[in-house]
Amino acid sequence: MLYISRITKDPEVRQAELLDTAQELFILTGYQQTTVSAIVKKVGVAQGTFYYYFASKEAILEAIFARHVTNMVAEVQSFYLEEDTVLAKLQLFFNLFYKLCYYDEPGLIGKILYKEKQGELINKLWRQMLLITTPLLRRILEQGNQEGLTHVVHMEETFSFFAGIMGSLLEASSPSEFGHEADPIVVKNKLEIAGKLIETLLGAPLNSIHLEFPLP
Repeated sequence: MLYISRITKDPEVRQAELLDTAQELFILTGYQQTTVSAIVKKVGVAQGTFYYYFASKEAILEAIFARHVTNMVAEVQSFYLEEDTVLAKLQLFFNLFYKLCYYDEPGLIGKILYKEKQGELINKLWRQMLLITTPLLRRILEQGNQEGLTHVVHMEETFSFFAGIMGSLLEASSPSEFGHEADPIVVKNKLEIAGKLIETLLGAPLNSIHLEFPLP
């Protein structure tokens, strides 16, 4: 009798495979059209393996976003350890956050969810992103306050208004096929306005925050 040995992989490797495959399918075929069956078929595992790592399709979507945001935070933190300029840290944080939401994979999936009218899910993912990034932003602002480069009095309220500014900016600069602005010149103007609003919100020096249009 011929025995076929089952290929076993390190749990982190297997989990990454599931995340990568789900992300690819969400972008290629849409969130609604992608099924757990399609994900496990492409990876070559049983559905039980999927549910060992993720409770649902929504759970793996949340994990995809969390992975990208966590990587963004790690990139800023790496810079944070090497660079003493608070304004440079804020500049990097805001631009990476905007790029992540607008151009990177979470942004691509977000546009698909928007097209599919998944408003509740978009809001849930947005809150998750803010939850992951807020501790880092708090540390930067606390340092800025100590050095007199920012003047944030009510920290929690400031985070709420920051989320509002970024949310409005992303809504205003989404692609035209989703009913929003796509003209690079107009988007550039909106980025400048958002930068001024953030400066005012943080009590940062004039012309210290420059949001950049993400390029491929």
